[in-house]
Amino acid sequence: MRTLAPSLVLLALAAAPAAAEEWSRARIDALPDAAFAVVEIAPDGKKLRHLPHHDESGAVDLAHLRAARQRLSQVKWLDPASAAAAGRHLEEHERRLGLR
Repeated sequence: MRTLAPSLVLLALAAAPAAAEEWSRARIDALPDAAFAVVEIAPDGKKLRHLPHHDESGAVDLAHLRAARQRLSQVKWLDPASAAAAGRHLEEHERRLGLR
C-alpha cells in the first residue's frame, strides 16, 4: 500500500472544509455499512450504524472523519467494546492519512 506524500496530505487538508458539509438522512441511509466506523445489531435485529465517514465511493471524507472523532464519546453504544473498536477504526484512518 502506498502512502501519501506529506505535501499531498497538507494540500488535501487545506482544501477540505473546516466543518463537515451536512449529509442528508437519505444520503446517509444509502451508504453501505462499510461507510461507518461500527455497525451494531440491536436485540430486535435492527442495524445501528455509527459515525459515517466514507462517501459513496468508499473514500474517506476528511471533514466527516474529524466529525466522527469529535462525536465518538456522544454515541450511545449497545456494547461498550464498540466504542473502542470505532476509535481504533478512526485512528487507523488518521494514521494512514498522516494526521497522527
